[in-house]
Amino acid sequence: MKEIWSRNWKKVLIWLCGYVHLIAFVIAGGYAIVKSNDKELQKTAKTVLVITLIFTAIEALISILNGISSLGANMGRALNWISFFVILAKIGVFAAGIIMSLFDVSVTSSKTEKRAEPLKSEKTSVGQDAASEQSSEQSADTADTDAKAE
Repeated sequence: MKEIWSRNWKKVLIWLCGYVHLIAFVIAGGYAIVKSNDKELQKTAKTVLVITLIFTAIEALISILNGISSLGANMGRALNWISFFVILAKIGVFAAGIIMSLFDVSVTSSKTEKRAEPLKSEKTSVGQDAASEQSSEQSADTADTDAKAE
């Protein structure tokens, strides 16, 4: 049976769930990390997990500072600007992740197509390599002595 979701669309779903809410990401990303056999999908889920945790920590810090500000500290306007820039950064990071995962070409297939086959060596072991080097040196030495003798 053909898969309904391609790998790129699965990555987009993981990025989107990371942006929407931490619980949505835990469900989608956790399933991808635990149940998926695709290493690239697991890597994407782990990357989104780290980014989601970073933004969650920043938003928690802003909430704490906002609570302190409500007690009388005069930093409300600065916190509004900081919160605005964090939201813009979050949108930018997750949008970039979604776009990169949509237009991502499979790395494994492009590597195998471009990879050239290695040349086969006539020498098979280290001992034979040393023996062949010695014989070539001896033949060069005998050729030099033959040339001197003539």
